[in-house]
Order: sequence, then C-alpha cells, then structure tokens
Amino acid sequence: MLAETRSDRTAKSTRVFGDYLIMLAALCVLSVWYYGTDAVRTLAVCVVTAFACDFVASIIINKQYYAADLSGICAGIIIALMLPATAPVYVGIVASSFAILVAKIPFGGGMRAPFVPSAAGFAFAAVCFKNEVFSYSGGRAFMKTMPLTSSLAAGNTVKLSASNLIDMLTGNILGPMGTTCIIALLGCFVFLFIRRRSSLLPSAGFVLSCLLISLVFPRSDGSVISCAVMELCSGSLLFAAVFMLTNPATMPVHTANKVVYGVFTGAVCMVMRRLAAFEEPVCFAVLIANAFSPLLDMLTDRMRIIVSSHKKVKEAAVNG
Repeated sequence: MLAETRSDRTAKSTRVFGDYLIMLAALCVLSVWYYGTDAVRTLAVCVVTAFACDFVASIIINKQYYAADLSGICAGIIIALMLPATAPVYVGIVASSFAILVAKIPFGGGMRAPFVPSAAGFAFAAVCFKNEVFSYSGGRAFMKTMPLTSSLAAGNTVKLSASNLIDMLTGNILGPMGTTCIIALLGCFVFLFIRRRSSLLPSAGFVLSCLLISLVFPRSDGSVISCAVMELCSGSLLFAAVFMLTNPATMPVHTANKVVYGVFTGAVCMVMRRLAAFEEPVCFAVLIANAFSPLLDMLTDRMRIIVSSHKKVKEAAVNG
C-alpha cells in the first residue's frame, strides 16, 4: 500500500512539475537570449545544486530517488530565473541548497512540502545576500537600465508610451533574468488554464488583489494606470503567480479558499512592497500565505461540521 501511495504521489509530481518544466524552458531560452553566458552559468549552478542535494539527501535518508520527481529541478530553475544573471555562484548554491535540504526533503518531497521550496530558497538568499540578489546589471546593450521595482521603490514612474509598453511586455528591462517577459508569462497562464485551470484560482485572486491595491494606493508620482501597470509588470510578481501560487502542495483544497489564499497573498505582497526592506518581497508573502493555507481549510471544515450538526439538531427537534 505504501509503495502504491508513493507511486501515485510520484506520478502526480511528474504531471504537475512536468507542466512547470515546459513553461520554464521557454523562460530559460529568453533569459539566455537577454543575458547570454551569465544566464547559462546561473541556471547551471542552481539546477545542478538542486539535483545534487536531492539525490544525495535521498541516499543519506535511505530513500529511493525518483528521477520522475521533477520538483527539485523545477525549484532550481525557478530560483535561477528570479536571480540576477550576474549573481555570484555562491548565491545560487545557497538558495538551491536551502530549498531542497530545508524546505523539501524533511517533509517528504515536493508534493508534501508545506512551503514552496523555491520561495523559501530565494527568501533565505535574499536575507543573507540582499545586495547580490537585488543588484541587476549585464544584459544586452539595448536593454533599459532602470528596473521597475527600483523605480517604484523610489516613487518614480515610467510613462506608458508604445515603446515602454513593448519593452515591458517583451522583458527588455533589467531585473530578475527570467521573470520580466510579460508576454511569455501570459502564455504560461494560458497553458495552465488548458492543463489545470482550477489551480489558477489563487493566481486570479492574487493578481486582482495586487491590481486593486495599486490602483487605490499608487506608489509612484505618475498616473494611477501607469503605477498599476508597473506594479504588475515589475519584479517577479506575475512569475510567482504562475509558479508559486499554483503549487498544489501548498494551496488550500476548497475552491473558495483558493481565491481567498490568493487575495491574502497579494495583499501581503503589496504591503511588504511598501514597508519591507526588500524591493521585491513576493517570496516572503508566499511563505506567509503558505503558513495560513491549512488554517483556511480547517476553518471551512469546522464550519461545515457546525452547520451540519445544527441542521441535524433542528431536524430532530422538528421530528421529535
């Protein structure tokens, strides 16, 4: 029975993270196009570290390593794409090692982890190496040099001209090496809608929450619309909506709770963007939401039990 359960879990992991791997492949190609060998180096460091930690840890705890479990490799790629292409090698090693050895393996694998491993790894690296994680440079000569997150943090805005919109949509701006191409991320949303549309409920709540807060409380000195567009297109916000909020191991089970989970994550993210010490705190917001996810389902189940008990008592009183 245990072997069957483990096999089913591995098969589900293969389906879920296989979908992620397909989407991540496109973003990897774009990151290499914009950042060249720096992107290749960062990707290689994070993926090799994640795979090595996953494989060695499985041997140490006397557990069979399943090559079909793609969660570790996906975690390494996700972390790499959220880092600057020029990030030092040790940053990728520390982030990927923490994701696998601390946030994944102790809980029994990617489909049982209570926190998104890639979010935990990136957050740990951000705390340890803030300057290295949020210092963007390199890239092709024609790329815009001011990251949108830095502009918003400084209270500045970018005028929404046709040229600037094209740059934002195509990722022709400095930032995390694989999270700035909005067109590619929209394509990922479409892919997930076809494959696992119910998993997009947290993403919808998250994006809507971020949009509404940015419209009501703009951070820049420009128009409200410009600020809202910059908020959604900056940093790793939409990237996290695709690859972190849709993680089946950490999202609530009940449909309504999935939307609440996304809205809560978006609200926390936008508050932290204003008050936190990091210009892009989305991973911290995801981790906070992960901690409350089981509570949402527990409260829902408790309410259903109370309502059901109340109905039974009422029916008994009527029949009696």
